Amino acid sequence: MSRFENAGTSPRNFGSIDVAEGIFSGSGTLQRIMDVEAALAKVEADLGIIPQEAAREIQKKAHVQLLDEESYEKHRKATGHSLMGLLRAFKEICENNAGQYIHYGTTTQDINDTAIVLQMRDTLDLAEKKLVRLAKIIREMAVRHRSTVMIGRTNDQQALPITLGYKFAMWLDELLRDLDRIRSCRPRILVGQFGGAVGTMDSLGEIGLSVRDGLMAELNIGVSPIAWYTSRDRYAEYTSILSILCCTLGKLGNEVYIGQKTEVNELAEGFDPEKIGSSTMPHKRNPFVPAKLAGFGRMARSITADSLLVMEGTNERDTRCLRVEPYFLERISTLADAALDTAIDLFGHLEIRTVEMEKNLHCLGGLIYSEALMMELSKTLGRMEAHDRIHTLAQKAMGAAGSFIELLLNDEVVSKHLTRDTILKIMNPKSHIGLAEHFVDVVTGRIIE
Repeated sequence: MSRFENAGTSPRNFGSIDVAEGIFSGSGTLQRIMDVEAALAKVEADLGIIPQEAAREIQKKAHVQLLDEESYEKHRKATGHSLMGLLRAFKEICENNAGQYIHYGTTTQDINDTAIVLQMRDTLDLAEKKLVRLAKIIREMAVRHRSTVMIGRTNDQQALPITLGYKFAMWLDELLRDLDRIRSCRPRILVGQFGGAVGTMDSLGEIGLSVRDGLMAELNIGVSPIAWYTSRDRYAEYTSILSILCCTLGKLGNEVYIGQKTEVNELAEGFDPEKIGSSTMPHKRNPFVPAKLAGFGRMARSITADSLLVMEGTNERDTRCLRVEPYFLERISTLADAALDTAIDLFGHLEIRTVEMEKNLHCLGGLIYSEALMMELSKTLGRMEAHDRIHTLAQKAMGAAGSFIELLLNDEVVSKHLTRDTILKIMNPKSHIGLAEHFVDVVTGRIIE
């Protein structure tokens, strides 16, 4: 592999290591296929279908590093078949003619589907561990900043005060739903395939049921009551779940990206003196890590569309769909892994600028308390009149016609009912965080393991 292979602006496999270079690598994929063939041989030998000696040899040689790469490539090109090239290379390294019993009574889609399910299981296991780690990071920040007051925003405009812990708790709540989805989907999607040519087990007859059940038990995955050769909802659900996770992480990346804006300056990716923000402007600290995370969320959407496309497969097998699946399954798996790694890095080193948060609370000169002022004034004027009066003064202040506080005190109606002390007391951000701290306690009180 060239040392410059990953150079440029488009990193291979989104920068994933554990999935791209492990679970869904070329050797990782071949190994899982060999694992299924070895497990099938063992079960069939136990049932007396093939010789025990042959099964033991197949199991002994079911290691991708034992394959002759030149032989594998030769057979792959000669056969033009997605599996036969591997089977012939596998057969060649088995002694005493044991290779003749590889792939006995099964079909390519049985092996490929089941191998992919094993890869999906490995990916979900890895994603679950990384997601738990990330959730714990976010929970710790939510607890630490339970009472750190900041401005809440709606439609990218200042609204009312919240706490930073409340913002983190909202993120955590969504991450925990992502975790629930990963855990709850397993019985539905981690199901193997074994049915033969059209799923009826014609080549093995009734003993085929025992082979199927034994194979899935050996691989520790679920048994489907019927073949699912053109029922691809399992792949679609897997892809959708990981896509939702990527979009959750993308949203968090967006929050930091916006929070790092010069005019906001409340959140930022961790700084290292070696980092370069711009090749032309030395002062810049561009939010490249949150931008990358946000981009992963955007990319996940198109992958989901591909997974839904293959659900239209027809009859008992549809190769048109089978050609698409390995690509989007590998992409979403590597994308989710890369997104989790990026999020762990980002939030594990996140800079939180509480001084700027305090500053931003006051940048509108008290306008964020217009609702509270209106409610206080409505006690004597009534709600509608109070709303109209505060609205008029607030819009004048927004139009730079003067200080909001001074406009309130100089208004002949407002000044009759609200004193300066009353107004300043209302304009205390800590008095307007509602039940933010309660919600932090509720969400962070969940056990994460």
